[in-house]
Amino acid sequence: NTMNQIIQDKMKKEVMVVINTALFSNTPRESKVYTSDEADFEKQILENYEFMVRGEAEENRNYKQPIPYSIVLSEKNEVFVYIRGGADSAAGDTRLHEKLSIGVGWHLEREEEGLKNPLKDGLVRELEEEVGLKNENVTDIFPIWYINDDRNDVGEVHIGVSYLVKTKNFSPIMEDGELAEWEFMSYDVLMQLVKSGKYNVETWTELLLPVLKEYI
Repeated sequence: NTMNQIIQDKMKKEVMVVINTALFSNTPRESKVYTSDEADFEKQILENYEFMVRGEAEENRNYKQPIPYSIVLSEKNEVFVYIRGGADSAAGDTRLHEKLSIGVGWHLEREEEGLKNPLKDGLVRELEEEVGLKNENVTDIFPIWYINDDRNDVGEVHIGVSYLVKTKNFSPIMEDGELAEWEFMSYDVLMQLVKSGKYNVETWTELLLPVLKEYI
């Protein structure tokens, strides 16, 4: 099965990790969304990162894998919302299948190492790959929150660095099957959809929705 092969290959790649003692050296470790005023995890990550084979990193509770998690807004301040593909798609992590999400996230691999700020500088390139976003569509990018959620197995070994990506004249293209359906929607419509219970909502999206309102 080629899909299993793709997943196995992903697990053999080296990804960025940060030891928890360095990550939480100045900030208490809690399951919450930290604002960029409360904590500067971006700085801690950039000063302390190393690389580990992803299969090992997923099992090693002493380290966290930083995940840039981009929330894309249209010029009308509508939020890019998508449903991840199901079990027969290329969605990388089976634990995230068929969930509604507002964040495009990824692991940082060894080739990002040469970038000045691997978290932020790899972002547009990754968004171009995932959803067809080009540099000329971007009007602003800044980190707004950090997501730490130790309540489940996935969250325990990851930390989200959530960037707000403001765009213009952008119409997403999704070809690789990981992201099944998408649309830009207003915050109110998005909240109605979430409350309808029609979709499972990705945990990080659930955590960010209440705090997103102040940016819209």
